[in-house]
Amino acid sequence: MNPDRLPDWWDPYSCQPYKLPAEHKARAARGNLAEYARVGATLFAAGPLVAARYFLPGTPPPRPRAVDFVGLSVTPDDTYDDAIADLVAELGVRRLLFRVPCWEADALERYHAMLERFPSHDFLVNILQSRDSVADPARWQRQVNDIGRALAPRVSAFQVGNAFNRSKWGCRHSGDALDLTDRAAEALADIDGIEIAGSSVIDFEPLVALRTLVNFRPHHLDACAAQLYVNRRGSPRGRQYGVFDLERKIRLADAMLAVSNRCARRLWITETNWPLLDTRPYTPNSGHPRSTVDEATQAAYLTDYYRIAWQGGRVERVYWWQLINPGYGLVDHRGGRLRKMPSYDAFKRLFEGDLETGNT
Repeated sequence: MNPDRLPDWWDPYSCQPYKLPAEHKARAARGNLAEYARVGATLFAAGPLVAARYFLPGTPPPRPRAVDFVGLSVTPDDTYDDAIADLVAELGVRRLLFRVPCWEADALERYHAMLERFPSHDFLVNILQSRDSVADPARWQRQVNDIGRALAPRVSAFQVGNAFNRSKWGCRHSGDALDLTDRAAEALADIDGIEIAGSSVIDFEPLVALRTLVNFRPHHLDACAAQLYVNRRGSPRGRQYGVFDLERKIRLADAMLAVSNRCARRLWITETNWPLLDTRPYTPNSGHPRSTVDEATQAAYLTDYYRIAWQGGRVERVYWWQLINPGYGLVDHRGGRLRKMPSYDAFKRLFEGDLETGNT
């Protein structure tokens, strides 16, 4: 991401928009209430089918190899581009993800340079929407088309949109997200040899996710992109709402995909991590112990997350967000020195047998 072109609502440290003031989160507007009603109707119509699929025993597909399953997000950086190439080679990861914001659709040189550094790697590009994209969907569609045409066929897949269920990313409700997905899918439809991933719901919000997967919009997705975080200070085995640990969250996502009429039954987890203690301003939260973990715990949770997602056989790939960031990545770059954290070594060991054997 070009630091000279960041919008004023973007936090360059945590790589996401700043939080919206409470007064800008108008949730009782007529359009919002109408969309909430549609979410409820979707649950009423599809919920029993999802429940049946959730409890239906079945044989999951064969588990992928570690090199096909384990992915990593990288960010082009003029200072560290050479180091990124070296680190990726040392880790042994083949699947890479990077973000391209729609507002850089006319300046893609740095992203082309990133692709050239990794001629044998498989890339997924996440096209980020602007806060203005909902207000100007035609412009969003043109930007997505420009990005897709410029980066394909070197890029094999595009994730359209990011964290649609967070208002700080520009969408007021799931209807806005579906509008952007319709436009993006149309923009990419005539580009040969690519796959389109979407839904792009962050965290565990199954009602919103179901609405993005079961509807009567014109688009169709090749894979579901889920930004599936778990409790920020807890283990992947911890239960949300007293029921849903990571394995059950994945099983529910797969059940929704089994009944989806807008997406193939393929699940890609395109973003997960644990924020680290005492790394403000890079952590996307307060940095207090109640909402962050230490480095050793992050490494242990990383390993556990990948093992659980792999063992169930319902997930095709999982991308860690991201390589270099002291707040939640694998490498700390503060002070101009790259320090590999324990999670870096844990990630590397996934390719050396830890994923399949379950060794600690």
